[in-house]
Amino acid sequence: MSTTGAVLTAISTPATASGLALDLPVRLLDQEFGRGRVARFEDVDFPVTLTHEPTRRFLRETGLPADEVLFSLDTDLPLPTLTEFYTDEEYAGDFRVDRLPAGADRLIRLGRLIGDAGLVVDGASGEILRWTEPEARLDPLNRDVSELVLALCLLRTDGAQAGGGVEAVAGIEPA
Repeated sequence: MSTTGAVLTAISTPATASGLALDLPVRLLDQEFGRGRVARFEDVDFPVTLTHEPTRRFLRETGLPADEVLFSLDTDLPLPTLTEFYTDEEYAGDFRVDRLPAGADRLIRLGRLIGDAGLVVDGASGEILRWTEPEARLDPLNRDVSELVLALCLLRTDGAQAGGGVEAVAGIEPA
């Protein structure tokens, strides 16, 4: 287990008030990234397959940074499932839909990580996954949005000092 993983495990509690791995302050992102650089969502922005209530609440109340070093939020609302994303006329033909993973209708695309990777949330469990288009592969990244946000905050505050460790904090292998 990486040092970051050990730290995240050590500060996580099995039973949090939020129902997520970590209870983070609601205004953490406003303080860390600036008020205008945080996107919060409304219920109409969520596909019906986003049934994990702690994730829905977090995205409504805390949100996600809109654009960061390793992560860029899809600003087209509402949030699409992977199936919807790749069948949208803007992206049609870029990726063969038959290569999507099983359960693509419950995987909601949040944005893009550096390289060819997308960031998705499993609508039923809240797990954050890295979707790599060229390999058509899903890999676990974070237990939920609270861990993702903590990693993005760590990247922001410690990124310049961490050097090559920046990608490790986000669970991304350096290029």
